[in-house]
Amino acid sequence: MKNKDVIILKKILEYCNQVAEACEMFGNDYEKFVSISVFQNACCMCILQIGELCKMISEELRSAEKDIPWKEWCGIRDIFAHQYSNLDYQSAWDTIQNDLPDLKEKIKQILEKM
Repeated sequence: MKNKDVIILKKILEYCNQVAEACEMFGNDYEKFVSISVFQNACCMCILQIGELCKMISEELRSAEKDIPWKEWCGIRDIFAHQYSNLDYQSAWDTIQNDLPDLKEKIKQILEKM
């Protein structure tokens, strides 16, 4: 794994933690997510950044760590960046509640292997 990958993975973890912090701040409540734009923006901007960072991961790491759906995370970034005004709240919430914690754990495991 390249040193650049380590830096990127650590940044992804930081964004995962920021989403968790925002969720905690707002009681991890879907109704608040739908109704409070600051909550939405905090989470969605982090997810957008995660997708952007996933685009920078080396092909070597992507090939070695196939458990992470790199392409899908890159695609999520494009959706959040280009279709934000039409965001499907339920899909975004599902990503926050299900996909993000899974990504966080997998990245922690990769970093621990080092």
